[in-house]
Amino acid sequence: MDQYLNLPLPWFLAAIGVRSVIVLVALVAGIRIFGKRDVGGLTLIDLVMVLLLGNAVQNALTVGSGHLGVGLVSAGVLLVLDRLMGFLFVRRPWIEKKLLGEPTVIGVNGRLDERTMRREDVERDDVLTAVREMGLSELSQIRLAVLEPDGTISVIPREDEEDKS
Repeated sequence: MDQYLNLPLPWFLAAIGVRSVIVLVALVAGIRIFGKRDVGGLTLIDLVMVLLLGNAVQNALTVGSGHLGVGLVSAGVLLVLDRLMGFLFVRRPWIEKKLLGEPTVIGVNGRLDERTMRREDVERDDVLTAVREMGLSELSQIRLAVLEPDGTISVIPREDEEDKS
């Protein structure tokens, strides 16, 4: 490790660059091998995994106190654990519901449930934004508004509103 610190600056930076490429290739390969189904919508566990992976490889990237191999092994173990949790969630859905939560209805037939919204820390403006994203202009046009476990708000329009589209 100390051998890198004694290098001239251009060689030191080149060593960090090479290590960064190695870590990037290893992480991308690991994620592809262990198969992320959806990268667009991060769950709480996905977010924690991203933070842990970043921490695991940080020192390996920057020639910090960690060795390249330590960072790669740590990242590999985290990816394997993520995959095992995925298998567990498929076989025991109740565990996923306990850890990640379930969808929560926050509005029905144009009326918002203010008590549930307060409990879930959802603001009226957040719901109105989701309504507009569905191409609707008023709350009265929604049949159902749901706070999803990943924090997004799903809006289902009333049937008569779907026919107008």
